[in-house]
Amino acid sequence: MTELLRRGRRAARLGLWSAYPARTRPVSRASRWLPPLVAALVLLLTWWGLAQVTTAAFLPDPVAVLNRVVRWIGSGVAWRYLVPTVAAALLGALIAVVVALPLGFCIAHSRLLAAIAEPFVAVSQTVPLVAVAPLLVIWVGYGTFPIALLCAIIAFFPMVTTTVVGLRNLDMRVIETAWLDGAGAWQRLIFIEAPIAAPAVLAGVRGGVVLSMTGAIVGEYVMGGTGLGTLLTISREAADTTGLFAVVLLISLTAILIASLLPFAERASAAHVEGEHQ
Repeated sequence: MTELLRRGRRAARLGLWSAYPARTRPVSRASRWLPPLVAALVLLLTWWGLAQVTTAAFLPDPVAVLNRVVRWIGSGVAWRYLVPTVAAALLGALIAVVVALPLGFCIAHSRLLAAIAEPFVAVSQTVPLVAVAPLLVIWVGYGTFPIALLCAIIAFFPMVTTTVVGLRNLDMRVIETAWLDGAGAWQRLIFIEAPIAAPAVLAGVRGGVVLSMTGAIVGEYVMGGTGLGTLLTISREAADTTGLFAVVLLISLTAILIASLLPFAERASAAHVEGEHQ
């Protein structure tokens, strides 16, 4: 037993494995950024090495892909295709937030609604987006709005799920105390439930926003448009492998940038909750 404890503590100090999940959160800026940077460097070196022994049509050099992205940014091509995709993704994420958060609140408070809605929420993620896109064209038409609806469909599930989980994990003693103090339903929601459940809810929103980028690309790829999905189609039809990789890199960088802005709201909500408890 002593040897097992010693091994466990050694692994925890190295950051490899911890028996306490709460202790796996990075505690310093170096431990937060250094591992992914090293992993990215290893991945790039592996990619570069493989590109040297294959043809550019099969696997382009990462330097060539980066040069293509820089050239597109400098010439304005990247912005021309990027803006419609980001606009549709953000609009879809907003629609998902407006629908998913109130629905999650109602599901968390109503056993009957939970029994009715939760199976349909789960089934909503089993329908392929490629099958939904033509239906949206028939029902809504072409343009940004049907693509945004497709983004909302893919972003809806993580948002409503984390909202329900966050509300169901509330400390009932806090709710009962507020109830006994005379707080009404809206007061409990605004001042008690929403701040405490905010970290979980915002985590779902972040996941939904990132997924909405995927929905925008799929929508433009299937329904047509003027965004990165269209640029992806152009590169594919031209058999431009470097262009395909450049579009994927642009999509990834944009999703990372958007996702990196949301943790500020998560940390602010977590700090607010900690302040309320202290």
